[in-house]
Amino acid sequence: MERICLERSYYIKGSISPSKKENNIHNFLDTINCSIGEKVLLLGDISNYGKYLKKLGVDVIILENEKYCTTSAILNNENCNIIKGSVQYMPFKDKYFDKVIFLNYFNCFENEEKVLKEVYRVLKYKGNVIIEDKNPKNLITKFKVFQNKIRGYNSKFYHPEEVLDIFDKNGFRGSFKEIDKERYIYIGIKID
Repeated sequence: MERICLERSYYIKGSISPSKKENNIHNFLDTINCSIGEKVLLLGDISNYGKYLKKLGVDVIILENEKYCTTSAILNNENCNIIKGSVQYMPFKDKYFDKVIFLNYFNCFENEEKVLKEVYRVLKYKGNVIIEDKNPKNLITKFKVFQNKIRGYNSKFYHPEEVLDIFDKNGFRGSFKEIDKERYIYIGIKID
């Protein structure tokens, strides 16, 4: 277990993303450390995580990509607000969320600058952005990036250092932890 220190400490035991191999819900809940009444935006491969947060008294909103909206979020996350839309044009008020969480999704944007501005806009002062994604240092991830380029997908897998730099330049301070050389978790806090 490793600790990431920001305004408060976050203890990371391992992956927080949904997996067929292992149940990571406990790692997810321990890492994001939500309080009753907090407003959380979930993006990406969230499985049934919204349902667990809702049981803890968290106000959960799931933003489903308007181009690839599936019924799995609806079926797996009863009692959560699920909104169809775009992360580049989020339909939320300024400074609305305490946490914005990306799981296996921070590599799928056409306009990264617009996404960063939107995350900054909807996140409260001292709110957290939490990202878990594949680490392109891993050979399998490099191969997947190559496959995606051949297929014409607009995706880029960021190195953890790049994510740190991108968010530092956009009003956040954060840290990351690599997990099993395959993934990384970034946790940042909005400082402006």
